Amino acid sequence: MSRLRQFASGVRTTFPGSDLALWAAGATYFGVIGLVPLALAALWAVGALAGHDTVTAAMSAAIDGLPGGHGTPEALRTLTRVALSMSWVQALVVLFPASLYGEGLRRAFVQMSAEPDSLTGWRGRAGLLGVAAVAPFLVLVVLLSAPYVGPLYTAGGWSLVWGVFVAFHIVWVTVSTALLGVFGLIGPGRIGWRALAIGAFATGSILSGFLQGFVLFLAIPIPWSAPFGGLPIVGAVTALALWLYIMHILVLCGFRATVVLDQMNRASHRES
Repeated sequence: MSRLRQFASGVRTTFPGSDLALWAAGATYFGVIGLVPLALAALWAVGALAGHDTVTAAMSAAIDGLPGGHGTPEALRTLTRVALSMSWVQALVVLFPASLYGEGLRRAFVQMSAEPDSLTGWRGRAGLLGVAAVAPFLVLVVLLSAPYVGPLYTAGGWSLVWGVFVAFHIVWVTVSTALLGVFGLIGPGRIGWRALAIGAFATGSILSGFLQGFVLFLAIPIPWSAPFGGLPIVGAVTALALWLYIMHILVLCGFRATVVLDQMNRASHRES
């Protein structure tokens, strides 16, 4: 069997069954709880590192480059304002709900690996705290690029094309770096560095394109509340949860591919 066919066959195998949609839904539930607190903690730390004025100006530049519909600008401004106004005690407190996201991811990752696992929830939470320690630096990179990329998005034409190209690569590197921690610290078992790097950066490239698509989705002038009788909150939460759900499907598939690649590498080393 060729390595490509062996890889594809391995990716299709999950433990104990194949209900990927259910595991992605579970991770999404934990993400709804933990992602906003994680973002608050990261922005608070960036404010402590770079200064509140720098964060506010960079976020404003990023917002100016985004579509203005669906309340996105105001939501991001509110998130930034709340994060920068938190005390260090509040920043520590929000890490507790943020850590629940790590638990949800690990519980989903366990279904993608044959590795035995115990204390799944606690290990997932601890792993998320490791990722949270790196997150402020990744957010800082994205924010520092916003004053350059934001105007390119609003300029249109070839400037927009260049802006999308630059933004894709910035998000690719930062998201892939985060996935190194997510797969390595939150995922069960130990994954070799070669497979971990390939899997994280391959998955990161897909997620980067997915997030660029989300920006396009924000520009569609159709109210999210339309399928829900005009209720804006229900429409917004449902739309964001749907995108988060699809994102977790991609993350779980990426983790499974990383695990299979690691297994193949280990088998090759044993044979040699």
